[in-house]
Amino acid sequence: MSWRDKVDQNAQEKIEEHWPKVQQIFQEKVGPAALAAAKNDDTMRSLFKMVHEALPFPLRMVVKEDAFVQFCFSHRDRLLPSGEASATSA
Repeated sequence: MSWRDKVDQNAQEKIEEHWPKVQQIFQEKVGPAALAAAKNDDTMRSLFKMVHEALPFPLRMVVKEDAFVQFCFSHRDRLLPSGEASATSA
């Protein structure tokens, strides 16, 4: 495993570890706008970047923005209410 793979794995583990805080920030900072924007990837990318900026500083230093955005896209259904997640998949 290369050093880059180890860094990426560590970043994903840190995101998972702090996921409840990510969800809270997402819901507080983004809120209802996320539900309306959930069908637009460009808008969601901007929102994920905004949430990344609101993360605690030590976490932002470990988890780079690109990795955070990619992780959020792959776990988008965990950010949205259960009924909304299926609506965005269609």
